[in-house]
Amino acid sequence: MNGTIHEIDAQRARWLSYRAAQELARAGGDRFACGGLGRLVDGLDVRLLFLPADPDGDTVPLDREVLAWLKERRRSPYGGPYPTWGNMERGTNGALVLYDQYRADEGWTKYLALHRHGGIEIGVGRYAFNIGEIRIFPLRSLVGLAWTAAALHAEVVDRWRLEGPFEITVALRRTSGATMGGFAEGWMEPQNGFGEFATCLDEHLLLRHEADAMVELESFALGLGVRIEQAFGTVHRRHIAHRGEYEGRFDPRFTVI
Repeated sequence: MNGTIHEIDAQRARWLSYRAAQELARAGGDRFACGGLGRLVDGLDVRLLFLPADPDGDTVPLDREVLAWLKERRRSPYGGPYPTWGNMERGTNGALVLYDQYRADEGWTKYLALHRHGGIEIGVGRYAFNIGEIRIFPLRSLVGLAWTAAALHAEVVDRWRLEGPFEITVALRRTSGATMGGFAEGWMEPQNGFGEFATCLDEHLLLRHEADAMVELESFALGLGVRIEQAFGTVHRRHIAHRGEYEGRFDPRFTVI
């Protein structure tokens, strides 16, 4: 991020103040990531938040036209299936939200929010899965979800002429002792040999990315995959196919959510 050290510190403080209200300031405690809209998701596992330079701004009109735009069908930026955000919709004090909720007396299962300030946010419950007592986060699916979110945010930036810098936050809950799965072709999955798989040391995982301008989508998504793998103890880039049709490239043959 460009600027003097005082300008950079001021910008980071602005983002931190916003994230603190979202329980995204530090990766600790049972409430991690469960502020804001995250509190409405049952079994929240994953939360992505894209923030503009001014998270208190009033940039995007929260009206029917924008809601219709948000609901438009889009193509996946990496060639796989596009996520379904949910069959329900609503406005909040600061955002338009698409979400799924199976029963009125239960929480949301997932959501996509477009905020008044021009940021977007995604939350997904029960995203990780278990094999025996081992909790597993699907690596390719995480990369694809972030790639899709970045592509949508690029549309927001272009449509409403947002200027950087931007902050991207990726939060994974309950990662201590968890491992990765859902790899590209050519990599061994956890169920085929737990003894060889490293696990995450952190109670929760909080990753941040700063950019002066909108990120290059593929570079950001693949780089995020590398950072997630490092946090889970490896440097193998297992979101990249090791053999087969997609050898040396991102393997898009999976369902995001």
